[in-house]
Amino acid sequence: MNKLKLEYTRLTLAFLVFVYVVTHLFIYINRVESQWFQTLAEILTIPSLILIIAIPIWMIIDLARKKVADKSIFNLTFFISVISILLIGFAMVALN
Repeated sequence: MNKLKLEYTRLTLAFLVFVYVVTHLFIYINRVESQWFQTLAEILTIPSLILIIAIPIWMIIDLARKKVADKSIFNLTFFISVISILLIGFAMVALN
């Protein structure tokens, strides 16, 4: 796998986690009662938390090793990851 394909894979993972977090918050805030989504959310919570933590660490390691192929994709991925972390923090603090 070349460097650019790795960047796109990381961007896709970060975007999927972001969509999951936003959808989960939307369902929770609007109090939508959907049994299938609650079951899916229980299954995907731990993997999404692991990805939210692992993606920025992975990015920092690649930045230190100078293995970044495209800076714009790197910056977008990092921005999406930080926004996901902030949304999870908001959910934990404000919506407890």
